[in-house]
Amino acid sequence: MDEQKKSTTSSSPVQKVKRGGWRRIMGKKWIFPAMYLGAAAIILAGVMWYQNSKDFTTKLATPQAAPSKPSAPTQVAQGGNEQQPAVPVNADDGKLAWPTKSEATEKVMGYFDDASDKKDQEAALVQYDNSYWPNTGIAIAAKDKKSFEVTAAAAGKVVKSERDPMLGYQVEIEHKDGLSTVYASLEDTKVNVGDTVDRGAVLGMAGRNVFEKDFGIHLHFEVHKNGEAVAPEQYLKKTDNMTQAK
Repeated sequence: MDEQKKSTTSSSPVQKVKRGGWRRIMGKKWIFPAMYLGAAAIILAGVMWYQNSKDFTTKLATPQAAPSKPSAPTQVAQGGNEQQPAVPVNADDGKLAWPTKSEATEKVMGYFDDASDKKDQEAALVQYDNSYWPNTGIAIAAKDKKSFEVTAAAAGKVVKSERDPMLGYQVEIEHKDGLSTVYASLEDTKVNVGDTVDRGAVLGMAGRNVFEKDFGIHLHFEVHKNGEAVAPEQYLKKTDNMTQAK
């Protein structure tokens, strides 16, 4: 009986799986690296999906900036592609304006310059009390010998407005960069010390003075740089008035 039972068991087509199969699989050397690589691939795919979905959501939620307004047109210099800003037509070139309103005025005596030739120096000497004195400015008179309005050569502040016994009424204006202008031989003044004047503002009327009595009615105009008298012609804007009368 026992022998028959043993024979029946050994000849059965269904064999029972023996324990320890998973242990054999896990015991393989390649199984753990393969598991790690698979897990890493799954995690990386999840991170990329999350990042892409986040960026897409941000783009939908963020409004687009409005297009900027077109910039102002610029002038292009001829002969090249370089762009340059437009320059106002009435831009101040830094030169002093002719100090009279009337165009019918002219220079009747120039500035005495130590570097000039002898002829020009002799023409810039003022005769007074049997002596000759170097002219520290220029003398301006009307062609018809009449009085005329005297105007500021540049904007500035009035630092002197008084009557001098030798030069008549005189006005001094301080400008920028250490520059100042003096207007003497005035018949009167229309400004006071402390006034701020614009370029072309009327300062007074041309008159006579004792020191330069031979010129009759005229303006004695000086330019000072850091307190020293300099040639006004160097700072005045070039005009036909600057040509000295013969």
